Amino acid sequence: MPEVAEVSHVCALLKRNILGFRITKVNLLHDPLLFPVLKDTNNAEKELNKMRKALTNAVVTSVGRHGKYFWIRLNNHNTTNVLLMHFGMTGMVKLRNVHSHLAFMENGGDKKALEKLERFRYKDSRIKPDVEVKQEWPPRFTKFDMELENNDKKLEFAFSDPRRLARVRLLSGLEVSTDESLLKLSPLDALGPDYSKPEVPPKESEPFVFGDPDSDNHGRARLSIDEFSALILSKKKPIKSLLLDQAYFAGVGNWVADEVLFQAHIHPNEIISSKIPKDLEYVHPVIKQLYDSLIYVCEEAVRVEGDVAKFPDDWLMLHRWGKGRKEKRKTPNGYILDHITVGGRTSCYCPELQRLIKVETATTTKRRKVKR
Repeated sequence: MPEVAEVSHVCALLKRNILGFRITKVNLLHDPLLFPVLKDTNNAEKELNKMRKALTNAVVTSVGRHGKYFWIRLNNHNTTNVLLMHFGMTGMVKLRNVHSHLAFMENGGDKKALEKLERFRYKDSRIKPDVEVKQEWPPRFTKFDMELENNDKKLEFAFSDPRRLARVRLLSGLEVSTDESLLKLSPLDALGPDYSKPEVPPKESEPFVFGDPDSDNHGRARLSIDEFSALILSKKKPIKSLLLDQAYFAGVGNWVADEVLFQAHIHPNEIISSKIPKDLEYVHPVIKQLYDSLIYVCEEAVRVEGDVAKFPDDWLMLHRWGKGRKEKRKTPNGYILDHITVGGRTSCYCPELQRLIKVETATTTKRRKVKR
């Protein structure tokens, strides 16, 4: 499933290429799974025509993201519309003849990525612009596509989804007039903070070239370290499962959660609240390390737009795949990796570095005094 980094890359791809473009043609498939609005109507064709009308001749004014959701903001005759999208398990946006560096690691994709990394990482670390490449068009499993123009420039946009778990919604009206108000609407209102976004967004360079396409938290700032500590100590579930809960950590998926725990040296099956007292006078080092690792991994993955060739050498990402292979994978430092199931999800971890926490006792922990 595309996670915060992959979604950010697609958002960046759109920001680099389609801002200011006008939609001239729209093709929509009758798919009630992709377009939830079609589920609750007796006249699906009427709803599709309504969407076509709202999209056609609309101008792209901005793009935004939060967690695994992203959106295109449109203006059509002074009417604001927002095309809100979620990739599900296998959804993806493609622009015709515009290159994307995203690499899908399953089914041997990690081997290709490693080979490419060996050839190019140390030869040229400069950011390469999106370049034209030959590709099948429209892509297989395309669910809707659009043609766009800006003066003499033309672009083609396609949203593909083999497993039909993606979701696309067209929202309009005063409630979506700002990105902050958009986050107050369903389904975005149920999401927690996106930890790739700082409390105060950095000043944006003009024009946008590469990196985080939308660093604004839109009124949903990440928790402070004290708030984060209180949250972790209030939950009685494995930390891997907690990190995957979008109500608390928007955008964190399987590989990001594994990376965070690997960097923090925390076992995926650890129930932190069962090992660390709640009434400490300070933030426990384990929780501080988890907090710092969460921010670091999310920010860095977004900064390089999910490009595995630009990930730090000590990251788990490129070495976590191939669960069923005979030879166990190792980190560049020689640590053996293993896989376990936590909350029904496969987790990759390093047994030597990520050990379960020893239970702390009252004699070794300074607790807060309780007023009586």
